[in-house]
Amino acid sequence: MKPQRLIRPFASLDEYFEAVRSLVADLRSSGHEAAADELREGLGCLNGLTDGWAAFAEAADAVRDRHASGLTPAQRTRLGEVRRVAWRVTRR
Repeated sequence: MKPQRLIRPFASLDEYFEAVRSLVADLRSSGHEAAADELREGLGCLNGLTDGWAAFAEAADAVRDRHASGLTPAQRTRLGEVRRVAWRVTRR
């Protein structure tokens, strides 16, 4: 699979990481501190290796499983996009 297809719908890894940071900030500002912290900690696992991407994907799964019911539709959509990319990268 071509690298740019792995991160679709994001145009670049920079755009992807910015989307994750933006989601963390949005979660925090809307009162979802625990979800923001889990996702931020998962982001810290990214080390360029597959295991780091898997740890981040698992953190995104945990946020979805524990907090999705309280998130806005836009937050759930963005969370779904970033977690799908993380899982796609682990399976490249």
